[in-house]
This record gives sequence, C-alpha cells and structure tokens, in this order.
Amino acid sequence: MKKSTKERLKQNAPAVPILVYLILLVGIPLLLVVLLSFFSRDSLGNIVFELSFDNYKKMLDPVYLRVFFNSFILAILTGLISLIIGYPVAYFTAGLNRKSRSFLILLIMLPFWISSLLRTYGWTILLGKDGLINNALIFLRIIDKPLNLMYNFGTVLTGTVYMLIPYMIISIYNSVDKLDRSLLEASYDLGGSKLKTFFKITLPLTMPGIARGYTLVFIPALGLYYISDLLGGGNTMFLGNLINNMATRGRNKPLASAFAIGMILLVLLVLFIYSKVSKNSKESLL
Repeated sequence: MKKSTKERLKQNAPAVPILVYLILLVGIPLLLVVLLSFFSRDSLGNIVFELSFDNYKKMLDPVYLRVFFNSFILAILTGLISLIIGYPVAYFTAGLNRKSRSFLILLIMLPFWISSLLRTYGWTILLGKDGLINNALIFLRIIDKPLNLMYNFGTVLTGTVYMLIPYMIISIYNSVDKLDRSLLEASYDLGGSKLKTFFKITLPLTMPGIARGYTLVFIPALGLYYISDLLGGGNTMFLGNLINNMATRGRNKPLASAFAIGMILLVLLVLFIYSKVSKNSKESLL
C-alpha cells in the first residue's frame, strides 16, 4: 500500500533541519567558492566580476603543480605511516579485555581533548634548537651542538602523522573488533600458521577499516596548513598554505578559490577510490 504525500512528509520531517543546515553552511558557501574561482582581481586585490578560466589555467603552472605534488606526497606518506603504526596498536587493543581496551582507547582519544594548535606548539618545544631533545642529547654528550630538527619535510610529516593517527587506529580497531573469531580458529585447526591466517583472513576482513582509516587521514592531511607553518617554517609549500597565503597576504581570493576547488576534486577522487575498495571488499566476502 502506497503512503500518502502527507505521511511521507511527516516521516521525512526530522531530516528537514539537517537539510537546511547543509544548504546554509555547506551548499551555499561551496557555490560561492565555485563562482569566485571564475572571477579575477585587479591590481589592488579587488574582485573583478568577469567570468574567466584564467585561474584554472594558472593551476597548470609547474610551480603550482609542484605544490599539488608536495601535498599529495605528504598525504600519502601520512596515511602509510599511520597505517604501519596504527594497525598493530589497533590489533593489540582489540585483543585485550574490556576494561583494558576502554583504558587504551581513552589514551588514544585523549589528545583530542587538547587544542591541535597547542599540540603542534608542543613539537616545537621538543624539536627546537633549545628544545628538550637537543638539550638531552647535549647533556648526555652524544652531540656537541644542537641538531637542526625543525623546518623540513620530515618534521611536517611527523606532526601530521601525530595529529591524525588516532583516526586510523580507531577505524581499524572497529574492523578488528568485529572479526568473526571462529574463522581464525578454523584456519588454525586446518593447519594455517598465525602469519598465513593474518594475510589470508584477518587482513582481507579488516580492509574496509584500513580504507576508511586511510581516507580519514589522507583528506585532512591535504589541508592542515598550520602544521607546515609552525613545523616546516614555510620551506616547503603545501596546498593549505598556498590557499591561505593567496586569500590573505596575496589578496587573490579568486585564485585561492580555484585551488580550493582543485583540492575538493582531489578529495572526491580519494572518496571514489575508497568506495571502490569498500565495494570490492564486500563482494569478496559474499
């Protein structure tokens, strides 16, 4: 029996506030950014309302393509390192008893209770020339003069991994926790070693969690410009830094909008790959 229009409206009424929220705070601002990306600016930084593709053509400049490449490499390495560190942590945590598990998850989530900006400043205290690490190494007579640990790509990568790795751990933990343990026991009963069981059963079954965690790490890694500002010192330019500089110091909001659209397209590509990986994982389990 078909529902009347009135019944359908009543059923969908709770979704109206969410829809209004998305339109006002996501849809309209995004539409404005898209429109702004087709405009230009004059010598004083004022917006010239003449439609043009010049901003998108500028994105193909080798200098700007290098920024895209830097950001892409940073996001890929952040995801890989987070996966390498996060998977064993998640796997170990899922195997503990309920009380210990809850305590470890609390420790993993604890950094989110502190401002991410303050946590980034904490790395400058650790890695600076007068920081704790250099002072400790000098005190132990391991080095004679402070090491240059700040303002390079490796430092930015370290800060980004530290900031985002909890997303990877929690995502993989949810997949490992839902594993059917009887499948693992069946593998052992059939003579499978722990290593073979892991690669043949555990890893494929937790692939959706890996893909989800990688996506949750990859996307924000593209735009965390304050980490590269504080830990990288501007020596390596990333997309987030470029967009921020163009919109503020450079007074070129149309070009900044074009790069923001470029970043969104890159994110959509990652989400598309994630959906394909998740779909293939589900099909392989059926």
